[in-house]
Amino acid sequence: MYKFLPVLFFFLSLKMYAQGEANNWYFGRNAGITFNTNPPTALTDGELSTSEGCSSISDSNGNLLMYTDGRTIWNRNHQIMPNADYFNNTGLNGDPSSTSSGLIVPHPTDSDLYFVFTIDEPHHNNANAYPSQGPADSNGNSTPSYDDTGIIPRDDDGFNNGLNYSIVDMSLRSGLGDVVAGERNNELVTFDPNDSEDIKYKASEKITAVRGSDCNSVWVITHFKDKYYSFLIDEFGLGTDPTPVISQVLPNIPTTSYRRGALGYLKASPNGDKILTAHFSKTFNRENYEDGRDGSVFLYDFDNSTGKISNPTELIGNVNAYGVEFSQDGTKAYAVVSEIIDSSKILQWNLERSDIPNSKIVITDSSELFNALQLGPDGKIYHSLDGRASLGVINNPNAIGEDVNYSQQTNQGAISLNGRFASAGLPPFIQSLFSKRIPLVDSPNNEVIEQVALCDQYSYELKYDDLPNATYTWSKNGVVLNNETGPVLNITIDSTASFPLQEKYRLEVDPGNGDCPLIGVAQITFNKSPAYSDDQLLTCKAPDSNAVYDLTEIREKLSEQVNLSVNEIDVKLYRSLADASSGNSPIQVTSNFENSENLSSLFVDISTFGVCNSLVEFELLFQNLPDIDTADETLFYCIEDFPEPFEISALNEGDDPAAYDYLWSTGEISSQISVNSGGEYFVNINVKGAECSLRKTFIVTESGLASFSVDVDDGGNDKSIQINVDPFSLGDYEFALEQPLNFQDENVFENLNPGIYTVYVRDKSGCGISEKTIGVIGIMAFFTPNGDGINDKWQIGGLLENNQEDILLQVYDRYGKLMTTFTNKDSGWDGTYNGRKMPEDDYWYRVRLTEGVIKTGSFTLKR
Repeated sequence: MYKFLPVLFFFLSLKMYAQGEANNWYFGRNAGITFNTNPPTALTDGELSTSEGCSSISDSNGNLLMYTDGRTIWNRNHQIMPNADYFNNTGLNGDPSSTSSGLIVPHPTDSDLYFVFTIDEPHHNNANAYPSQGPADSNGNSTPSYDDTGIIPRDDDGFNNGLNYSIVDMSLRSGLGDVVAGERNNELVTFDPNDSEDIKYKASEKITAVRGSDCNSVWVITHFKDKYYSFLIDEFGLGTDPTPVISQVLPNIPTTSYRRGALGYLKASPNGDKILTAHFSKTFNRENYEDGRDGSVFLYDFDNSTGKISNPTELIGNVNAYGVEFSQDGTKAYAVVSEIIDSSKILQWNLERSDIPNSKIVITDSSELFNALQLGPDGKIYHSLDGRASLGVINNPNAIGEDVNYSQQTNQGAISLNGRFASAGLPPFIQSLFSKRIPLVDSPNNEVIEQVALCDQYSYELKYDDLPNATYTWSKNGVVLNNETGPVLNITIDSTASFPLQEKYRLEVDPGNGDCPLIGVAQITFNKSPAYSDDQLLTCKAPDSNAVYDLTEIREKLSEQVNLSVNEIDVKLYRSLADASSGNSPIQVTSNFENSENLSSLFVDISTFGVCNSLVEFELLFQNLPDIDTADETLFYCIEDFPEPFEISALNEGDDPAAYDYLWSTGEISSQISVNSGGEYFVNINVKGAECSLRKTFIVTESGLASFSVDVDDGGNDKSIQINVDPFSLGDYEFALEQPLNFQDENVFENLNPGIYTVYVRDKSGCGISEKTIGVIGIMAFFTPNGDGINDKWQIGGLLENNQEDILLQVYDRYGKLMTTFTNKDSGWDGTYNGRKMPEDDYWYRVRLTEGVIKTGSFTLKR
């Protein structure tokens, strides 16, 4: 085994608690996130795929070193370490289906060495076969597969391996690291070797780590049945014969409940005074694979000077419990529990209350919650969402109740995994890595800000309280600044450097009173301050109105000036230089700013990257738009004029055509076009020299003279006509009778006297008037052939004189004898038959009109 010698303790805390070690997480189905960005972002280069257990570690500056699923270790290049390759028989004794299959702890005094702790899944099918290789049934008979084949475990080696550790030396393989030969799978005894049942299972699936009271050591803690085992890692490492501190406390989780009873996370508080444990269940029916809903969440006191655990407090019972976590300040405890099938909750307890169990608050509940919780370097608690491409988040875990702001929305703090998927587990770390850091940056409410953006022309000051007897050690990018020994560090930047430039600063304060060192970090990003210049906004102004400007264009113009994204530029707009200087009365950045005050310019206060400030002036210019109505205009084309065209003009008479550019829908670019067909024509009118325009649309409708017929109703006393326009006529028409005056929309004329009429049909669009002459027939009811010149002959009125075809009229007496036959060209019947006067009586007529229509009736001859 490696032998370890103590070195100067100054290097210990510098290495162990620089707090970049937890900046990279790999978990789930090739998922990962990094806290080297703000906010954290997805990592998609991971090779690890696990249903639960995993662990990662980075160096103090947040550079990835390695990660593991408890069987295989991948280096920073995502290559498998040769001496930790489960696929080639050099794997570790963890299991991806173990809650916490791996935990990586740096050696306190050797910066190259890391302890990789692994916990196997204690499967009852393996225990049944002990000491032989599993799986086996309850009678010890070998079986070809596990009870839960198809779920977990996957590729189990057939043994319950308990808790083991391996040592990785990062100096091996040219700095990529590998497990030291002879230091793989060293067993740590966390069971009674003399107990025939204990030896079959050896350990549960729980492990955590926390800093010791001397600040220079780490306690690694695990659980089995009713005992906690605390192993101390100090300057000597684990030593040659690691002996744990054993604490026997409630509850007792019997091995008869395994493998399910072994599930659940174990966490230490960041300040090292509490332990929180999730016990999934105390019973497990191995025949039908049902859990007893009798698990619990327990809170304990932890003495980080002795490793002893005491004062068990049941926070909740009769549940299935899985994930647990503390808030960064150690005042709140959280757990994921399930009280009924397919329903789970995240619960919170206030550890500052005297009755802690009764301080329980439900943070959220859902069928998707039953997974791990893990505190992050940013002080937030992240929540694994099995099968989802994101992590949920408790944004403010130090708060109480709904103020903690739990969310699964990426715009509210949740993290997208960029197409990768979470599973049940998240990587555990030394919990002390998440203890609250001291602030180095001035901020409201003493909020700890660790990322600062600056401009190249700035100097900056990092500082902490001036404590009596304290020792201050500043480092930059991992290198100690030996000449900086006070609480204040002034930072300046070489303006010739390449930008953006990132520098990581760290302060370690030894209070000088025996307490552990205080740690503060700050990542400073220096940006080259852009050189902006004055500019202008140009718009088009409609007549008799105020100019309207799109003020959002200002950021776009500025981004073009300096070749930056608009997202990196913020602006505030002011009416005057005085307002800009004082910050008074800013103008809202809107896309429709109406310049009702006739301002000639705006003053723009620019903030780039959130820190680089500049002031420029934007002149407000406008070009006058033509004074035209932009509403659609309807024009008419008379088809009788075809093929002769008519002109459509884009402008009103008096406008200057040379002031504008034109583009018609026909492709023409003049101010007017000629058309001889119907359709929709539009023109874009652009003010020359301005990036604004208006569009005018002309709807040309074809029209023309009407083709029509007339129906005459002259059979009774109420005579009328109806004008019927041919449906193929294109226009909208109106009608008049006798004279082309007093047109009406109604196509019926009533109460007409017999006679000859001219019918007029006018196109409302101005394409002309069509006309037709018609007759309204009037048949005499009687006549008096007495020679007085009045009604001396019986005849029919309203017959057209220009009919080319004769209209035949026949008269009969009451006996059907034909009295006479004559046509419309004759003068009528004089009441005689063969020169003899016919007597007074009723006579009958038969009229054959030109259309072949026959009309009959009677009339009276009076003497």
